[in-house]
Amino acid sequence: MNRFKPGEFRITKKAIDRWKLPNGAKVLDIGCGLGETMEYLQQEYGYDCSGIDLSLERIKEAKERNPELNISYGDGEFLDAFPSYSFDGVTMECVLSVINIPDEALHEAYCVLKKGGKLFLSDLYIKNPEQGFTQALKIEAARQSQKPHGEHECSTDCEEEHKNRLVPFRSSGRFLIEPLIEQLEEIGYRNIYWEDCSDELYRYTAEKIMADGTLEGCLCEDALHPKDNYKTGYFMLTAEKPN
Repeated sequence: MNRFKPGEFRITKKAIDRWKLPNGAKVLDIGCGLGETMEYLQQEYGYDCSGIDLSLERIKEAKERNPELNISYGDGEFLDAFPSYSFDGVTMECVLSVINIPDEALHEAYCVLKKGGKLFLSDLYIKNPEQGFTQALKIEAARQSQKPHGEHECSTDCEEEHKNRLVPFRSSGRFLIEPLIEQLEEIGYRNIYWEDCSDELYRYTAEKIMADGTLEGCLCEDALHPKDNYKTGYFMLTAEKPN
């Protein structure tokens, strides 16, 4: 079982088969961890993969395991190390839900994609949000985005605010699909396709409990026991930057 995501590579394959990118396509894996997805894409599709991660420990372990992996330290919110129009594809598996400013990460991915480039997301989502909840989240996110900063607010306060930033398409580490698609369209993505993959999440948690006797350390530990009444699912999504 893959340690960091549900579905092993079954969801990855489903999404990449929709991409239909040619051998040699340049792909960026954001939050690449130990580089397993990079290896899979290189071996199965012949892609030229680069990866970034915020964990120096995982980067070190990945390079010790496979010195040929092109992995560097980096944050999905700030892809300044890569020129615009650098990649044919960008992947974020179980990553966007933990990025502080997810809308910025989606915009950065759009910038580094070539025209016709592809995006692949997989992550947690709320399966049954009520319209009132969705609307309230949108209103509160808009209110917080317009909140002025005090003249003497320190950088620590700003960093903490970013860590807790509310956006209209994410709540408690889970996405709302319709607002997420609206956000992607606003950025400029087209040909957006999403699919429920919740069976893979439930399989993943069952295997985690069987193997370790606990969900501790599991990406979905908190989301499977949310404070609200909404059920957690898992999804895959592909989108395209127009030519």
